[in-house]
Amino acid sequence: MALSRLRIPFGQLRRQAGLLCVIAAGLLATGCVSMKQYVDPTLPKVTIADLTPSEPKQTVQLFFEYQTNAAMNAKATEAVRPMVLDSLKKSNLFSDVVMAPASAERKLFITINNFPVTKDAASKGFMTGLTFGMSGTMVTDGFQMNAAYDTPGQTEVKHTYQHALHTTIGNADGPANLVPAAKGEAIPQIMNDMVLNLLKDMSRAGELK
Repeated sequence: MALSRLRIPFGQLRRQAGLLCVIAAGLLATGCVSMKQYVDPTLPKVTIADLTPSEPKQTVQLFFEYQTNAAMNAKATEAVRPMVLDSLKKSNLFSDVVMAPASAERKLFITINNFPVTKDAASKGFMTGLTFGMSGTMVTDGFQMNAAYDTPGQTEVKHTYQHALHTTIGNADGPANLVPAAKGEAIPQIMNDMVLNLLKDMSRAGELK
């Protein structure tokens, strides 16, 4: 199965479309504009305790790609892959999770596509910078994770999940009833949320055997 069949995104590296346009445009005008990030609560919250282990545990080979606006983002792929790998290993559902060029019978293909949800985000960020943060704005980045699981002799399993990240720049209110994520934790949380939702659904459906 080719990786090109999967699509996936990213936001906090400040190398992506969407948030990058906003952050770069706004901060060019001032170096003191504040930024806060809020993880959208729509995707169900899943913990490792919600997963259903199967015996015997199997080794799985991970193929991962991170995309920005459906285009391969090599730098983001390298940055996000360890987050996804960490979530898979900590799930305790596999005897091991390996990467290429290793070989395992069971293969998990994950693609995450990051795309801007807020329209005209660049100009909004630029205006925030011009007003030194007094006129703030909020932008939203979307994430879609496509996953496919190949097991010898069985039909390929596919799942798709969506998530979102809200970022306030300057003097703007965040989403109601949401607490901003600690610095550097928003993206790892989004990746972990999507991976654990995938593993919960697969484990409960008996798809990891």
